[in-house]
Amino acid sequence: MSQTTILEKLKKELEKIEETLNQLETDKKKIDEEYSAVLDEENKILEEMRRCRDQYKYIQLEMRLNAISRRRKEIEARKTEIERKIRGYSEEKDKLQRRIEYLKPRS
Repeated sequence: MSQTTILEKLKKELEKIEETLNQLETDKKKIDEEYSAVLDEENKILEEMRRCRDQYKYIQLEMRLNAISRRRKEIEARKTEIERKIRGYSEEKDKLQRRIEYLKPRS
């Protein structure tokens, strides 16, 4: 194979990785927004629980807190998964860029 076809192939692969990386970044932003909203809600419920004197209302708040905490943990898991994917794709992108730079003909 000639060197130009290898370079073209690597550049196409680099474009695909950049597109995937951009998609993952937008997904991460959405998850971060969702995470902060859930965290705010969880903090608000905790504050209500601290001020609460009624046992019945306290139990209701506790059930809501459990549901919100479970949801927050699920979001955290997705967040760490996406961050791991972003790191992997970023490393792959760097490797490809170095390889393309190495294979470019010197002028």
